[in-house]
Amino acid sequence: MSEAEELDAIVVGFDEQERVLVQPTSGITGEELAKLVGKEAVYVDYNGRPWKGSVTEALEDVLVVEFEALKSGQEVPGLGQGSLLRIKP
Repeated sequence: MSEAEELDAIVVGFDEQERVLVQPTSGITGEELAKLVGKEAVYVDYNGRPWKGSVTEALEDVLVVEFEALKSGQEVPGLGQGSLLRIKP
């Protein structure tokens, strides 16, 4: 993965703190995943509205993404298991 490439990730679940658990669609290693902590993640809902979050943790083959909207109790339309997010370099 080059520095300029966006990384696609699929939502695989949520934790008890309303954090989003995502798994990259490409086969990158745990070491490469750890380098994504602090990067911006974007989910575009079915209305075309982008929702921004950030990668806060790397757990083996899963990244943890936090969205301010979810933390403040807002609902992000369409965000669920199988949703696609983009992680920006």
